[in-house]
Amino acid sequence: MAEGDTRPTGLTWRPATISAVPDAGPAAVADLVSGAAWTRLCETLRTTGEQVLGPDLPDTDLDRATGFRHLLAMLRVGIDQALATPEPGHPSLAPPWRTDVYKYGHDCPDALYRSARIRGDLTYRVRGTVGTARYLSFQTEGPNGTVGNLRGDQLAVGPDGTVELWVGPRPREGNWLRTTGDTDALFVRQFFSDWAGERAGTFDIEAVGGPASAPADHPGRPERVAAQLEALGTWFATITGYYLDREVTDRAAWPNAFMPARAKTEAGGAQEIVLGHGHFDLDPDSALLVEVAPAPALYWSLDLANPWRESLDYAVRQTSLNDSQAVLDDDGRFRAVVAHRDPGVPNWLDTMGHRSGAMVFRWVVSDGAPEPRCTVVPHAAVRDRLPPSTVVVTPEERAATIARRRDHVRRRFAS
Repeated sequence: MAEGDTRPTGLTWRPATISAVPDAGPAAVADLVSGAAWTRLCETLRTTGEQVLGPDLPDTDLDRATGFRHLLAMLRVGIDQALATPEPGHPSLAPPWRTDVYKYGHDCPDALYRSARIRGDLTYRVRGTVGTARYLSFQTEGPNGTVGNLRGDQLAVGPDGTVELWVGPRPREGNWLRTTGDTDALFVRQFFSDWAGERAGTFDIEAVGGPASAPADHPGRPERVAAQLEALGTWFATITGYYLDREVTDRAAWPNAFMPARAKTEAGGAQEIVLGHGHFDLDPDSALLVEVAPAPALYWSLDLANPWRESLDYAVRQTSLNDSQAVLDDDGRFRAVVAHRDPGVPNWLDTMGHRSGAMVFRWVVSDGAPEPRCTVVPHAAVRDRLPPSTVVVTPEERAATIARRRDHVRRRFAS
């Protein structure tokens, strides 16, 4: 999900949306009613779960535990796709994705994500209020990645903050977002830079015109349930294998470094989000100094993830920093310290005990994507490698920062 990791050769990034698969045929129905389909799904879950124990993957107790927790979260996401996604003729924007709990795809700690299942040949109307989030975007997507993209600053908005957006295959007056025949999803992203001051927009979607959907069928139709079980197993195995392979590939290729940044529209990323993925690997007494001159951008951030590409718990630890939260030095540079223990500096990023994991810079509507400089230093020497003007952050000040983070995240996901 989220911002579209780079695809290793030979892997499928985006298996078919579970809710969009066609009904199963007679043979699959026979397997369902005999119990064979359920047995096959359970076997897929078992063999996929064994991959967490792979010899090339992190094997600390913490990493193994978070790996199996990741499988639980992915199973829940897949089940939601199978059972809780409305038909595209009667769509609804799903509740905000709870990235404080269910994480994957290196989700952005500053984000509120929502999505709707749509059909590329139908026309939809999205209405609501835009709010004040630093970055708002609407994106249509299909099996091959991004189809259309429209930012909040590109929308015609009423004086009271209300907006109407048409989504469909034919241009409309006003705000219009393109779809194609194989478009199957609408994503809405909101990134909050000032966690205390910005508020989320609210949106709703409806289908307008086009062929009327047939009356809803029984959700337990054998043809439907057989297709759901098969699709859930395929999705779970594919998406899990993708992120495990990413961990092995990136840890070997980019230890304590970042790969060149780029937009990743083919993997579900928005056109204006340029991503620089990296990897940290630190022994208990080392730290990673990440240094960059930020490019002019609507929004930028740096955050950490565990080896399974889940953002670290940004509500209760400082595992991410954005352009409003980061402290720049007198020379205009951003210097972050990735470390296992608090070095008492403003831009500390807490690994939460993970010796290794992923990092990502996000540059949104940016003049460029600067290349960060990464240096492993002894933890005891961190302050010696920072400018003399770097302030000391006391434990009490850090606790107050965490309290503010926790309060914002609670409000962001409040129902």
